[in-house]
Amino acid sequence: MKRLLPLFGLMLMGIFVSAQCDDLFISEYVEGYANNKALEIYNPTESAINLSDYSLARFSNGNTVAGNEKVIQLPDFDLQAHDVYVIVVDLTDTDDWDTQFDKPAWNGFNVIDTIYDAVTGEPVLDDNGNVLIGPQYLDGSALFGDEYNEEYDLQCKADVFLCPVYDDNNTMYFNGNDAVVLMKGTQPAADGSNIVDVIGVIGEDPTVTIMQDAWVDADGGWLTKDKTLVRDYDVATGRNALNEVVSSVGGTFTGEGWIKHGKNDFSYLGIHNSVCNTESTPDKFSCSLGALSTTGVNLIAFDIFPNPNGIGSLQIEAEESIQKVEIFNVVGQRISIESFNGLSNSTNVNLTEVENGMYLVKVHFANNHFSLRKLIVE
Repeated sequence: MKRLLPLFGLMLMGIFVSAQCDDLFISEYVEGYANNKALEIYNPTESAINLSDYSLARFSNGNTVAGNEKVIQLPDFDLQAHDVYVIVVDLTDTDDWDTQFDKPAWNGFNVIDTIYDAVTGEPVLDDNGNVLIGPQYLDGSALFGDEYNEEYDLQCKADVFLCPVYDDNNTMYFNGNDAVVLMKGTQPAADGSNIVDVIGVIGEDPTVTIMQDAWVDADGGWLTKDKTLVRDYDVATGRNALNEVVSSVGGTFTGEGWIKHGKNDFSYLGIHNSVCNTESTPDKFSCSLGALSTTGVNLIAFDIFPNPNGIGSLQIEAEESIQKVEIFNVVGQRISIESFNGLSNSTNVNLTEVENGMYLVKVHFANNHFSLRKLIVE
């Protein structure tokens, strides 16, 4: 098998730094349960860019070489200005459970139920005393059922699925101690001159250098394992200075330029809010509802109870006067709308015609503000 040139001995090479907003960079990194792995590529420029001019490479476990099975050319696709392209590992069949490599990316049909404390056996509560719900497991494997919940759907965010057979190509099988590289062309140049962006450090294995399964932030928390990373709003270029991204010339990674989110958080995939954008851009994206701005959403707190709900009536109490309440199902269809006079901070919504399932409650307030909360009807 052909091997690629090693990226070491770079001490005499110049530093290669891109200008601002002039080339692709990685805007999001998802390393979650099993094969919940995704990368989002963002085009900060004013023109479309064909992705086939670029490749991804995985430098695993401190290697300075990426074999052919760890480099994959991106598809022949014109990524428009200020748009993103989401890549998810190509494992979609829930019938394959032979190994960890075969476990599929979540598809939204995960069995969702009460989360119990593993020690006490008691339900886990949020800060408001509501029972937390989430995916259920049996012997370490996620369970799938018939009900859909978009919050747990990574597959719906994908523009492309890559690397279906691990032994043929495993670029997308990164974990906490693998450096992920976006580069021009189809092979890493020996001098690193075609590097566009890097997550982690080429040539460093954090399990050896810092005795951690991942690179860590200033507080010692994992960055590249069991986490979602979203590029800061003010980042306008990839991280490609060799003294930052290559271990042999002093490279380090402590999460600079990234915002860290929890494991299996897919809500930011599909859109990127960047200083490079020519107009205001939301922060989050829903496969069913489209763009959801976190700057204008959930500024006004509200509570709903009971939740889960089986009594046919939902009480809503908010910090400001309620103007309208909408209820959407998980595929984005509005199933209920009620308008109010905007004089009260509390109201009741009739649920007698709402079938059992999971819904999104959208409460509207003055000045075009609205807030969202999940509802279970049983």
